Amino acid sequence: MNKKHLLVAIISLLIAFLLVSCSSKNLPEFDSNLAFEYLKQQCSFGPRNPGSEGHFLCKEFIIETLKNHDAQVETQEFMGTIRDKNYDFTNIIGSYYPKRQSRIFLGAHWDTRPWADKDSLAENHDKPIIGANDAASGVGLLLAMAKVIKQNSENLTYGIDLLFFDAEDAGTYGKNSDWCLGSKYFVENYNGIKPEAVIIIDMIGDKNLNIYIEGNSYRNSPRLVTEIWNIANSYDINAFKTKIKYYIYDDHYPFLEEGYNAIDIIDYDYPYWHTVHDTPDKCSSESLGIIGKVLINYIWG
Repeated sequence: MNKKHLLVAIISLLIAFLLVSCSSKNLPEFDSNLAFEYLKQQCSFGPRNPGSEGHFLCKEFIIETLKNHDAQVETQEFMGTIRDKNYDFTNIIGSYYPKRQSRIFLGAHWDTRPWADKDSLAENHDKPIIGANDAASGVGLLLAMAKVIKQNSENLTYGIDLLFFDAEDAGTYGKNSDWCLGSKYFVENYNGIKPEAVIIIDMIGDKNLNIYIEGNSYRNSPRLVTEIWNIANSYDINAFKTKIKYYIYDDHYPFLEEGYNAIDIIDYDYPYWHTVHDTPDKCSSESLGIIGKVLINYIWG
């Protein structure tokens, strides 16, 4: 074989190898624009703090959207107290292949803070927030993920549970017992198949996305953190930072307390957090697409 034929043979082998590699990574596409539309739809209901009209409308919206994407939907109704007043709360669960032993939980909270108490203007401190990033971004992403699961179920080896927690965001700063009431209730009352991983997403729509490693996640579930961050690194996603910056009490924490393999993907450096300025214009479909791409690679990769 002369050099020319040898070169052609090598190039052919390389092309074949690349084609095989690409086919093995033929992952579903995540529709970031749809996720952003879901974000905006939630915000159109107004604030979604418990007891509000927006809270009721958003509950119906999440349930209807999950059913449209062929999820098996259940709700957990429970009561709780916010500042000495009782409210009805609802966790929403959208399940795919509920009998599969290998499961992944993807979760986000769907309620919004009843008071903009981090706003720079004192007169806004008693106003409820729109909550585009906190928490419509996580909900929008999970609802868009439901469509991906529906369209790619034949390639899905896991059972997936999409968890929408209520009553996360009405706590008192520095008092953990006031926060994450929905995820606490879920963990205390869950008696199903224990998942291989629990991934909570929160405040992941910020235009200036920076996802640092959350300290409690790494201390308790280092392998899962490493796997997710390695996926991001494989795509050269600079938004994922390989540094622990915060230890956060979020919806992953009740799972960690019960020994689950759980992490929190959160951009805590958000200047509009708990202010009246947490509106859709501060968010982007690109940021939602980054997180969606990483999660799809984790599930189908």
